[in-house]
Amino acid sequence: MSRMTMRIGIDFGTSYTAAAAYIDGELRHVSFDGDSQFRTAVFIPEKSIDWTLFQPDAYEQQVRDNLGASTAAYTKALGKYEEAASKIRFHYRSLAKNGDITQEEAQARISLAASELKKPVPPLAAEIRRSTISAARRHWVHEQREAGRGSSINVDESAVFGEDAIEEFFWYEEGRLIQSPKSMLGFRLAAPQREAIVKIVSNVLKHVRRAATEQLSVDVTEATIGRPVVFRSSMGPEGSDQAVELLREAAHRAGFKSVDFLAEPAAAAITYHMDFLESQFAVVVDVGGGTTDIAVGYVGGQEGAPKLDASWGLAKGGTDVDLGLSLRAVMPLFGKNDCRLLAPFYVNAAMVSDQNRQAAFRKVDVDSIKAPYKKRLLALQRYGVTVRVNRDVETLKVALSSEAEADVSLDYVQEGLRAKAGTSDLEFGYERYMRSFNELLSQVREATAGRTPIVLLTGGMSRAPYIVEAVKRHFPGSEIHHGNASLGVVGGLAKHAATVHKTAFDTHAK
Repeated sequence: MSRMTMRIGIDFGTSYTAAAAYIDGELRHVSFDGDSQFRTAVFIPEKSIDWTLFQPDAYEQQVRDNLGASTAAYTKALGKYEEAASKIRFHYRSLAKNGDITQEEAQARISLAASELKKPVPPLAAEIRRSTISAARRHWVHEQREAGRGSSINVDESAVFGEDAIEEFFWYEEGRLIQSPKSMLGFRLAAPQREAIVKIVSNVLKHVRRAATEQLSVDVTEATIGRPVVFRSSMGPEGSDQAVELLREAAHRAGFKSVDFLAEPAAAAITYHMDFLESQFAVVVDVGGGTTDIAVGYVGGQEGAPKLDASWGLAKGGTDVDLGLSLRAVMPLFGKNDCRLLAPFYVNAAMVSDQNRQAAFRKVDVDSIKAPYKKRLLALQRYGVTVRVNRDVETLKVALSSEAEADVSLDYVQEGLRAKAGTSDLEFGYERYMRSFNELLSQVREATAGRTPIVLLTGGMSRAPYIVEAVKRHFPGSEIHHGNASLGVVGGLAKHAATVHKTAFDTHAK
């Protein structure tokens, strides 16, 4: 491996983390198990295991077999579905032909009856592979534990990241899962908590550094890390200062010798800057999992970098919508509003990134709760289950952005249990967040009064229809540009990292 060093950009997000390098005018994303980002979750087993000994490639035949079986089952189910749909059409069209009902009535009844049929979903190769490898890994872990291996392995080397972290925690149980560690950095921490969170973040950044070093064939020891304008915090502005300090310490522990930070909307502006031949007055809106940032300034043209005049931050994001949707559509399945347990109990269950709330939830005695909630709550209190539920709430949220109704299976809680939600549930879920978001947009609109900026959207939740509609209401007549919702920030961070310490790229919280 070359002894050269390279500075990369790291988007250490509340929900997902990504990294990239800008090399010879080309953006190169760091890959994590074939993806350009991974869920910001880390699982550290109680007993260390050398995960490098596990070889996923050894199970490729099993993956192919499972995919073949799933495809065959789907084909069979689709045939039954189409046969049932055909019978429905034939029945009502016959009634119409005989004059028993009108053609319009026939079509309406066909649509209603067909909507009640459950159309099978084709198997996804990536999902089949993930579930097969996860099952194989669980079996392998069990064998490793039984054999007593791994006792001399450093705990950092046993950490598991992303979706695999959630799966391993659910099945392994003996260990610690931290999801969204970024959301904890700005809160008041005692010395033991501070040490723990720095170590966890260091694990995530070390995972990034190792992947980048291997793929780029250079020793990656420098990074530009994205930061929100305002971190989630219980300490006001001091919380954001502390968060940056802890991030810097974690990065150094992870092996980064030089680190700087760039506000996330500024990074997004850099990405957009390369897309416009002429200078444009712009509002950059970055709606992420835990925070929402907006910056105003000029992008494009002949200048080497965007010129940003002001920025605003909101310590809320997509996870707040998840919380609202969970309380509305999922927690009633566990007795919310129908048993003696109070609302804070369910809030604790739904806030999976808050370890104190999760611990408080698991300590509550639910033995006296009536059926069917008792068994469901006991299952929910198992390690890892609340995190899986939260992941399924995210799935509901995404589906409801384009569908009037959606549902997910909660078979891991109780066989046959499903969580169903509709548009009204999503509206309830995002109502509190949208109040804050609209207030933020009003401030920005007031600051840009008399001008019609283009609006540049980025961030994981930026494509949600209710986000776009709110932006259009506050900036009527403005062109709306959608960038890469997931990777727009990391691209700008990588470009900044390649021309490090260019102060023109910086922006400051207002």
